[in-house]
Amino acid sequence: MAKSSQSMRKYVVSSALITSLALTPVVAENVSAKADPGSSESSSSSETSQMLHSGDRGSEVESVQDELKTQGYYTANIDGIYGPITEDAVESFQSEEGLAVDGIVGPETKSALSSLSENSIEEDQGADIEEPSRDESTSQSDVVSIAEDLIGTPYVWGGTTPEGMDSSGFILSVFEQVGVDLHRKESDMWLNDGVQVDSPEVGDVVFFEGTYNTEGASHSGIYIGDNQMIHAGSNGVEVADMSIDYWQDHYLGVKSFQ
Repeated sequence: MAKSSQSMRKYVVSSALITSLALTPVVAENVSAKADPGSSESSSSSETSQMLHSGDRGSEVESVQDELKTQGYYTANIDGIYGPITEDAVESFQSEEGLAVDGIVGPETKSALSSLSENSIEEDQGADIEEPSRDESTSQSDVVSIAEDLIGTPYVWGGTTPEGMDSSGFILSVFEQVGVDLHRKESDMWLNDGVQVDSPEVGDVVFFEGTYNTEGASHSGIYIGDNQMIHAGSNGVEVADMSIDYWQDHYLGVKSFQ
């Protein structure tokens, strides 16, 4: 009877061992399945790593700050630190763009920022290739260059050509070449043309009064800097020093025609 009991116990143990070994591959297979990199748990972790939020640092944060600054949402220094200021800027941007306001830069927020930045670049490039207006193309250097080319032209009363010109004819001829129409007489130029300014800049026209018996502006010249002007005087078109007493005593003012 004792031998029979021992045999029974050996049978039960052996059966249990066999059952255990048979189940081992199944357990191992289940453990391996949980570590599958294609599983939903791994995918969720990948999406989280693509987000930027408070506490993050680095070049990606700098890039976001730069894009936010371009759009006017971020006004602090670009330092690559995702702090409260950056978070507030992100929330303001999200609110304006109709996104979920959570202060976190996820795929949707990144996409919206990138899209606006690309549009800003295209607008800037378009502005660079716009045709300049007449005023922009009429540079001060053009006016001075044309006036310098006329130095030596003889004085002729009523003249407006390189063969001979008077003071107002000289001004009229120079500005005609840069596309600016003026009145014929200096008195009318002073009253009706251009804009009066406080002090002359290169290319402006300086006016004088009382240089002969007439009312209002009676003489003019093109200012070229350092108290110098080019004008059509009695000796023809020449450079004159405005600092001498004669011109100071008759000085009326200055106007810009550009």
